[in-house]
Amino acid sequence: MWRGAAMERMTLECEEHHTELLEELKVMFDEGLLVDVTMCVQDRRIPCHRAVLAAASPYFRAMFTSDLHESRQQEVWLRETDSDSVHLLIEYAYSGRLDITSANAQSLLATASLLQMTTVQKACAKFMETQLDETNCVGIQCFASVHNCEELFVKAREFIEKNFNTVSRTEEFLELPLDKVVDIVSSDELNVEKEETVYEAIMTWVSHDLKSRRQHLGELMLHLRFPLASVKFLTDVVYPNPMLMESEKGRVLIRNIRMFLENPEKVYSASNAKDPFPLRSGMIQPEHCILLVGGIDQSKPSTINCYNPLTREAFFMATFPEMEDKARYYCVEDPAVIVTEDNSIYAAGGNYIYHANYGESPSDEDSVSFDDFEDEESVRKDVYMYDNDHNRWLPRAPMLFPKSNFTLASVDGKLYSFGGLTLNQHPTEIVESYDVEKNQWNYVGMMPTTLVDLSSVVLRGEIYLLGGRTGVGAHNVVMKFDPRKNEWTSLAGMPTPRFNFGACVVDGEILVAGGQIYSHSTNTIRRDALRSCEIYNVEANQWRQGPELTEEMYNVALMHVNGCVYALGTSEYQRSPFRIYRFNVVCRLDLGHKRWEQVESALCDIRSFASVAAKLYTRKLSQVFRPEVDT
Repeated sequence: MWRGAAMERMTLECEEHHTELLEELKVMFDEGLLVDVTMCVQDRRIPCHRAVLAAASPYFRAMFTSDLHESRQQEVWLRETDSDSVHLLIEYAYSGRLDITSANAQSLLATASLLQMTTVQKACAKFMETQLDETNCVGIQCFASVHNCEELFVKAREFIEKNFNTVSRTEEFLELPLDKVVDIVSSDELNVEKEETVYEAIMTWVSHDLKSRRQHLGELMLHLRFPLASVKFLTDVVYPNPMLMESEKGRVLIRNIRMFLENPEKVYSASNAKDPFPLRSGMIQPEHCILLVGGIDQSKPSTINCYNPLTREAFFMATFPEMEDKARYYCVEDPAVIVTEDNSIYAAGGNYIYHANYGESPSDEDSVSFDDFEDEESVRKDVYMYDNDHNRWLPRAPMLFPKSNFTLASVDGKLYSFGGLTLNQHPTEIVESYDVEKNQWNYVGMMPTTLVDLSSVVLRGEIYLLGGRTGVGAHNVVMKFDPRKNEWTSLAGMPTPRFNFGACVVDGEILVAGGQIYSHSTNTIRRDALRSCEIYNVEANQWRQGPELTEEMYNVALMHVNGCVYALGTSEYQRSPFRIYRFNVVCRLDLGHKRWEQVESALCDIRSFASVAAKLYTRKLSQVFRPEVDT
């Protein structure tokens, strides 16, 4: 409402002003209006405005605002630069748009580096990462080193190491100088299954210019981890190589091989290094581990979320980026996780919960929803893929709808999400799918009914959805979804309604175990944990009882690890009227005797997690010391 005298002050903010100003400057550039300098590159003249160039490039800013001759000249020459790239970058200064292609990326990056246009430089480097292949990765790594593009250098280096067997035969590799070859063949990260591959790569490089390179053979062979090669290869190929006797370093290798063949232990004891001949990356097999993704530790930030049931070793893998940003307070509870056919690990959704005294008290009363925080949602639609090489979660396209307490299934290169809770804890029956190759989510349709905390398995390309809950009722429902036909089929229900349980396929049948059921035996409604196990015969559409778990447990995951079926779940112990203790139990199914055997009675006390089994290179993770196992 207007009152009294006229308003003394008003502020105008026009959101379109920046865009309109840039557009008008571009028109003036195209028409040659009010230009005050001409950039000369090779045989090209580019009339433009000093102020625009200085605003876009620190290089031009320094040139035009100093006492250099260029600050007063009408024509300024740029020597030893590509005219097309300079023209494109000047166009970018006026428009904010730049088309980067495989043909111009390298030249653009070099020119942008000279002109100190870091945004363009980073964009070109990011584009070049997508262009890496066996024929150009060596050259790109050298190029990245010259222009201080650290991320591009690392990506190219990793590509060389991962594809060393092929890269070592390319022209780019064969043209490398000695120091670059030494740097590569000395790497622990070479993806080679046998050391013979490294020897052959060295010999191929030397033979490419034998006259000038044979003198370097001994130095290169110092990086050959000869104890990792077969005895036959050492005796038949390496030891008789006459070129090795031409240098002192080569003769040292021959003596060491002779010593190794006579007494291997003597070679290892002669070195002061803890492991003088470590395995290359490709020689190390991934370990089949059980992962606990998301969740919260009851009493402290979690230290165990990866477990090898074969060795009983435990590890800590990286958490989601949001959890790292707000360490000790921010937890992702009840997400969904899936491992695809090619061992890719995806995690999605979940409740992002704030815990006021996280790390100090296990009490449930200390946790509050992020609803209390501005601009924060408690239910998310974030999706991540795990990068084992760098121990980090990489963001992928988010789901169409936020959800938690749902299930994921993987079929034919697509992930399907079913059920769960969305905003305001409302159950959802929406089905959506994620195309892994396209990194894109699509709406599929609706489930016949809403289900929360359900389980899913895939058998012969079809997805079976089992159990779950709505409100305070548990379901025994079993449905089959055919993703190719988008058809639903109702099947025989489970004998025991349950939710928060595990399911997996064993010998063509579906096994379910554990979980929870609502109890109405008292004046209050409780969630009672189950230990029962049931088996579904797909062909007969019939259920039968299976062997019971070692104890009642919920939040159960059933998974195949090293040919065995394991169950991981949470058990509760109420040792006092005021405190409930929770521990995660691991059991293994003895198929021969049809019984479960307990492997771990208290692996850790994380709750509200999702669990899968996947193959990981655990050397990339931090091992957690467990006195009862590691001593």
